Formats: sequence, structure tokens, C-alpha cells
Amino acid sequence: DLWTPCSLSLSTKTQRKDRSKISALFSSEQFASNVHMTNIDRRISKTKKAIYQAFLQFLNEKGYESTTVQDIINLADVGRSTFYCHYESKELLLDELCRHLFHHIFEREESISTEDYLAHLFLHFQKNQDHITSLLFSKNDYFLRQLHKELEHHVYSVLADKLKKAHPSLPPSYLQHLVMSNFIETLTWWLKKGQDFTDQEVVQFYLDLLIPKNWIQSRAQLPYF
Repeated sequence: DLWTPCSLSLSTKTQRKDRSKISALFSSEQFASNVHMTNIDRRISKTKKAIYQAFLQFLNEKGYESTTVQDIINLADVGRSTFYCHYESKELLLDELCRHLFHHIFEREESISTEDYLAHLFLHFQKNQDHITSLLFSKNDYFLRQLHKELEHHVYSVLADKLKKAHPSLPPSYLQHLVMSNFIETLTWWLKKGQDFTDQEVVQFYLDLLIPKNWIQSRAQLPYF
């Protein structure tokens, strides 16, 4: 048969309709798939949140060492297999807590002074004490190791030059140890017994231990060259 312009036009229109149907079908299937995935994502997020909140509650009530996976799944109302789909162990819950907490606490604005940054740290630890006191007071090894890393990176680095000048005879590794251990001990004391003092006052106590006032005063009196 010969193709006429009319039949060719009809054929083209039919092909366009078929393509439109296929495109519409694909779009609807894609939309349904996206909705399905969104619902799955929401369920996963809801389950993880329930597990994490249960962990935090027992952390405050019983402490980390006394909390079991069974405690967590009972309170979160999830199955054991569901728990292990999200977390291989309760240690991973602790790791998630540390990463989230420390990222939030140690974040620093560029223009802030050292004293104000330290006050920010103490204040934010105080505000999050429900999450950290049991770990801090029980001297949880993993928590303290992660805290040491953050203090070394964020606190020792801003105090190192002054410390080395104020204590030229002390090795840097010992000064680093002083900065981290004194921060932890000062924070522990403040959360336990010292909350009559402001965060600014606590920062001053901390700095007075590390850098003697007489050194600061003597530096202020040196002539400028």
C-alpha cells in the first residue's frame, strides 16, 4: 500500500499518543515508587528515633554500663532484628550521641574570642548535661576518648602558644594533657557542685589554673618594640 500524507499524519499521531501513554504510565509508576520510598524512609527515621530516644532515657536513668539492648528494644517497642538493622550494638548508639553532641558543642564562630568560646563550651555542656553527666561522672572510656580528641583539636590549639610561653620548661605533651584533663575536671566540678558560678567565672577559674595571672600581668608591662 502507498503511504498517503493523511495516513502518515494519522500514524504519527498514534505514535505520539502511545508515547504519551507510556510516559504517563512511567511517571505514575515513578510517583508511586517515590511515595513508597518516602513512606519507607519515614518509617525508618521514626524507628531510629524511637531507638535513640530510648537509649537516651536509659542513659539518664541507669547509666550506659547498666543499659542493655533488651532495655532499649522494650522501651522503643521494636524487635531485636529491627534494632540490629539500624545499630550493630549499643556502642554505635553511643558513637552517634558523641558525634552529634560534639559537632554541636564545639562548633565555633570565627570572630569569637578564646574566653567567649570556652564559655560557650561550658554553657553548652551544661545545657546538654542530661545526655552527658552519666558518661562524664562514670568516666566512660569511649566518651572520654572522643572528648579528648575534640579538646585537643579545638581547645589546646587556641591555648598552646600562651601556654608554651607561660611554661617554657614544660614539654608540650604535658601542657596538652593539662589542658584536657583540667577542662574535664573543671566541667565535672561545675556540673556537680559549682553551678552557683556563671560560665564566665568557670572559664576564668580554668584559665587561672593554666596561665598564671602574674605571667599575664608581666606580659602586659613589657615595652612594645
